[in-house]
Amino acid sequence: MESIFLSHHFDNEIIPVIDSFKRLIESHDLEVVDGHRLEGQQLTDAVAKRIKSVDAMIVILSKREEGKTSDWVLHERSAAFTHKIPFIAIIEEGMNNNGPFQAFEYIHFKPDNLVETLLKVSETIFKWKVRIGEQIEVHLEPDDIVATVRENAGQSDIVKYRFLQKRGIWGDWKDAVVIPKSAGVSLLLDGVTKNSEIQIRVSTNNGTWNSDVVNRNLRILVS
Repeated sequence: MESIFLSHHFDNEIIPVIDSFKRLIESHDLEVVDGHRLEGQQLTDAVAKRIKSVDAMIVILSKREEGKTSDWVLHERSAAFTHKIPFIAIIEEGMNNNGPFQAFEYIHFKPDNLVETLLKVSETIFKWKVRIGEQIEVHLEPDDIVATVRENAGQSDIVKYRFLQKRGIWGDWKDAVVIPKSAGVSLLLDGVTKNSEIQIRVSTNNGTWNSDVVNRNLRILVS
């Protein structure tokens, strides 16, 4: 897990609340992404791209005129739902939580007393990190496979990986990011959890090679 989209309006009175949530997210070593400088527009491709790029969303539903929240924030929450981004709503006390999202997880907050809310959100972030996993860097071996990957660097889909799931069921193959280095070749793998079991496949026009299944081993031997 790398980043969280923090959806909120930009009125001055909510800034201290938003700053508290930003500090919380960053304390989990995650990047904070938001729609800053884009509010007031339609949900453009630029905003949708930001939302699709994150791992989760925290939606701050705070009061504005007549006790309502920002339509912009509601649009961002809908976009998270559309793109299957996990989200949690943080709703200011006194606001209704009606509509199609009332059955989804939410937490109430008081702007002048955020301690309990921040603790609950921190627990949610921890659960997301466990479920979503993280990006790790692994080192490819042996030298002849490394040389093959270097020689075919222009070929698409040359290195893939997959997870061995519960009950021995394989997940789908995913594209690995290949990083040539002076000491060899590294791969970036997303969605890796503490107990992930991983297999690497190298495919070129000359053949296909598979690694053994490893548990977060930082050196992957392909044969």
